Amino acid sequence: MHIPSYQIQNVLKVYSKQLSQQKFLAKNKTLQQNTASSDSVTISSKGKRQAIIEKVATNIINKIIMEGPREPVEETITSQIEKELGKKIDFTKKTENKFTYTYIDEDDKKVTKSLSVEDSNFVMQRMTELATQVADSNMEL
Repeated sequence: MHIPSYQIQNVLKVYSKQLSQQKFLAKNKTLQQNTASSDSVTISSKGKRQAIIEKVATNIINKIIMEGPREPVEETITSQIEKELGKKIDFTKKTENKFTYTYIDEDDKKVTKSLSVEDSNFVMQRMTELATQVADSNMEL
């Protein structure tokens, strides 16, 4: 049986192309796997839970600051802060970085005052703590 040389050359060309394509595909596949694994970030379930709690707490605080307490949860948070501060707080923003509150003096007159920066910081920190507690307690495990 006689096999012409051009047929052998054709078989060798096809075989070498297949080998080079397999090597190329293997390199691409490992490169994609390495890239995908280095770009992905895994967050534990506790981390995801904490991120959700922080987002919910931030939303609660923003609603209280912008619209005042309207929901029962928001009213609970503000009443706790007012109890700890010893003052009634009006959460409408009239000046930047200050809260305004209204109270009735001994002559039964309505008096409006602004909280100092220190009191405002206390209110914001305490509101964040309380909103985080509420969001955490409402989350299902």
